[in-house]
Amino acid sequence: MLKITNVKKRFGGLHAVEDVSLSIERGKIFSLIGPNGAGKTTLFNLITGTLPVDSGTIEFLDSEITSMKPHAVCRKGIARTYQHKNLFPNLNVFDNVCSGLLKENIEQSSRRQKVEEILDFLNLAKKEKETVSALSPLDSKLVELGRALATGPKLLLLDELIGGLLPSETEKICCIIETLRERGYTVFQIGHEMRPIMRTSDWIFVLDEGRKIAEGTPEEVRKNRAVHDVYLE
Repeated sequence: MLKITNVKKRFGGLHAVEDVSLSIERGKIFSLIGPNGAGKTTLFNLITGTLPVDSGTIEFLDSEITSMKPHAVCRKGIARTYQHKNLFPNLNVFDNVCSGLLKENIEQSSRRQKVEEILDFLNLAKKEKETVSALSPLDSKLVELGRALATGPKLLLLDELIGGLLPSETEKICCIIETLRERGYTVFQIGHEMRPIMRTSDWIFVLDEGRKIAEGTPEEVRKNRAVHDVYLE
C-alpha cells in the first residue's frame, strides 16, 4: 500500500531522516518507534507532503506521491492525526469532525449522517455540541481521529494518539485502533508507550538518529539487542 524508498531529509547539518526504506501492507497495524528526535514525525510529514523530500521516493497504491501537496495526498486516501492538538478550538465537536468532509461535494443530509456515524463509533455523539477547547485530552484525540476518518482514508497515520493518557483511556484507544483494523483500515502509528504499541502492532519499525535500525514483529523487536541499546533500556 505504501512504499518508501531511500528517503532523506536534512535540516542544515541535521540528518532528520537518512536513507529510510519501508513498506506498509494493507489491513494491518504498523508502528514507528524510537527515541525523541529519531525522525518519526518528520517521516510522517514527508509522507503527507507537509515537508518536501530531499531525495528518495514515496509511493502510495502504486502511484508516486513524493512531495505532493498535503491536500492532494489527502485526496489520494492518506489521513493523519498530530502529535500536538491540531483542532479548531472554538468550533464544536460536530463541526470539527465535519471539516474532514470539506473535500467532498455531498449533500448536507449525507454529510450529517456520515459525521453522526463517526461520532457514534467514537462514543462522542452526546458531546457533538461541546466546544473542542473544553474537552478532555482523550476526547480531543478522538475528535482528531474522527476528523481523519471523515476524509474516507485508506491509510491512517496516527502520531502519538496513544500517549499522555490514563491507563483506562489508553485501553479505549487500543480497542478503537484494533476495531479499525477489523473494519479494513490500514494504520501506521507513532508511539512511545511500549505496552500498547506491542499489543496493537502487527509490525514495528525502529528509527534512531534518522535511520531505520530494526523492523519486525513485536516479539522480534522486543528481543532485538540494537533496539534495547538505543531505546528500550
